[in-house]
Amino acid sequence: MDAQRINPPTLSTPMAAYSQVVRKGNLVTTAGMVALDAQGKVVGEGDIAAQTRQTLENVRHALEAAGASLRDVVKTTIFITDFANWPAMNRVYSEYFNAAPPARSTVRADLVMPALLVEIEAIAVVDGR
Repeated sequence: MDAQRINPPTLSTPMAAYSQVVRKGNLVTTAGMVALDAQGKVVGEGDIAAQTRQTLENVRHALEAAGASLRDVVKTTIFITDFANWPAMNRVYSEYFNAAPPARSTVRADLVMPALLVEIEAIAVVDGR
């Protein structure tokens, strides 16, 4: 079974050699999504809540392009540049994953662009689709 490698038109063009979402069988993985709009511009510069919201919308778009949804997510990894931003990031994250939150790791890290405050990647499993 070949893997589907997808770069949805709703997301900005990847900055390097990677696919934004890959599906193989029932497994769907996203690359690390950040707060870029479809034209590649940073959304919410300096605002962790706005960046988290845009990032999770990008995760949603990536999953949907592969036939999955946020409900199918079983694991996320969050990369955050400053743990002082954790409470605001977590509030927005909880809006998206309030009913059945996936397993999650949160790591402090430098990101590829200094204006970015958060990056989120997801693993989803789609049953019978």
